[in-house]
Amino acid sequence: MTIIAVTQPYVPAYRVPLFNAIEERLQRNGLELRVYSAAPRGQQSQRGDSASGRWHRHVESREIAIGKWTVSRRSLPPEPAEIGLVISELEALNIFAWRESFRRRPLILWGHGKGYVNDTSWLADNVEFGLIRRADHVMTYAPSGRHHIVRKGGISPDKVTAIGNSTDTSVLRVETERLLPTVSRDGAPSAMYVGGLDAAKRIDFLLEAFRVAKRLMPNFKLTVVGRGRDEALVRALASDEANLNYVPEARGAELARLGSLADVMWVPGRVGLVAVDSLAMGLPVHTTNFDYHAPEIEFLSEGEVFYLGPTAERFARQSLDLIEAGKSKNLRHDIPTIDKVATSFANVVFSCMKVG
Repeated sequence: MTIIAVTQPYVPAYRVPLFNAIEERLQRNGLELRVYSAAPRGQQSQRGDSASGRWHRHVESREIAIGKWTVSRRSLPPEPAEIGLVISELEALNIFAWRESFRRRPLILWGHGKGYVNDTSWLADNVEFGLIRRADHVMTYAPSGRHHIVRKGGISPDKVTAIGNSTDTSVLRVETERLLPTVSRDGAPSAMYVGGLDAAKRIDFLLEAFRVAKRLMPNFKLTVVGRGRDEALVRALASDEANLNYVPEARGAELARLGSLADVMWVPGRVGLVAVDSLAMGLPVHTTNFDYHAPEIEFLSEGEVFYLGPTAERFARQSLDLIEAGKSKNLRHDIPTIDKVATSFANVVFSCMKVG
């Protein structure tokens, strides 16, 4: 079969259900999915969430410093004579994508579309727009990323599709709905954090807010789910505080169980894909006016995300007030799902391959 090649820095566990769903859709049309990635590096490696699947192929990657930038150098293995289309990261310094843009096979770029999680310069934006012009199509996560490319880059709207982004929310929703009638709560206010334990997530702020909340309301509980560079901070406090529950990893039914015991999601730093987890479990997100939220925060509507703070003291007080207001969980139906994203992804491929 013709191969559809996707390149990624590495494959995190939450991406496995999406690639499985994409593979299924491609196979129905005589196409084979292969995801080429290297091992995670730096902070990503400390999250301990690297995964794989039958569609995965390992490639070596070498990092090269160019001034203040670092770029990854990698190549596909010799087999890709059968590759009919390549999907690679939407990044200005994606050297592999630049090389591919000079080949005859179609190239799709996949990414944010604008600098949500970091500051970008005029030069970097215009280099990225140059790469986009050489590609056949672009997929962004959120509509605002698509709008930025079209408006700022002068790219044809027909060339850019916002396909969404999601974790396996279907499992989370089914388990949440099953558990809600059976959950027995002791009345203690409770928050949950889910995500990488990295600087961008402001873990020090999270733990300080916990200390404040527990001082104000001694029965307050916090569950922290995730791994990363700041894991030791969480473990140290959890060893001294019975009301802080640290869980290195939880997905699917187990994450739904933990979510059923919480009132809100605490994410004082970058809000990313945890937004769709919160929607699946009906947990409002309490965050701050952080400068670098990921595009997925746009999936949250009024009443589903609250910007508190700016200090940990004020964040904790405001969050407790909102919890005490006693709003019930809101399980709205139009949530992002793997099926929706996989279908949109596959449709872009089919269009570029002129399939169907």
